[in-house]
Amino acid sequence: MKNALIATMAIIIVLLATLVGLLLQEPNISVFEIDRDRAAVASKIALAKDESAKYSGGFVKDFIQLRLAILSVTDDMLEQKRASIIRRISMTYPVGSKPVSVATDAELDEILQELKQAEDQAAQSRKEAAKYSGGLVQSLALMKAETDEMGVAQLRLKFYSAKHGFPILPTPPKDGGQKNAVPLGKVVGDKEAL
Repeated sequence: MKNALIATMAIIIVLLATLVGLLLQEPNISVFEIDRDRAAVASKIALAKDESAKYSGGFVKDFIQLRLAILSVTDDMLEQKRASIIRRISMTYPVGSKPVSVATDAELDEILQELKQAEDQAAQSRKEAAKYSGGLVQSLALMKAETDEMGVAQLRLKFYSAKHGFPILPTPPKDGGQKNAVPLGKVVGDKEAL
């Protein structure tokens, strides 16, 4: 009788400890929020696919395909985050030996502001491209519009990465990593050329 009581108490303690452990690891972002973000990205993917279907080839179609690739990476990232929450897997990404954390509201607002400006620029570029009925001028205007749309897609990736704690890899140094680069226009000898 005494052993059964001790065994029952041990099982109850283990169950309560497991429950407390699960509650302490509760994610700060819900699956519903991620689903909402994925739906927004999916609508952008659908629009880009419809737009891509209008063209048979060329730079504009290539730019649209690149934008689709960026949006697809964003969707995959969100799906991975969703799966980790459902399976209760803690995902951390160290960059430069520092773990990446979720961005603050101020940082997210700053990215959203930048995204709004990029969306406005892309809309203006689309409006400008719509003024022309074809030819080289419209092609150039459409390329500019697609370049702006690609920037918007990249900012969306940046926003969702920051919001959900995914790393954005650091950019390379502006000098291309060359510490002893020769200034442009300076004449160098044969030995210094390489």
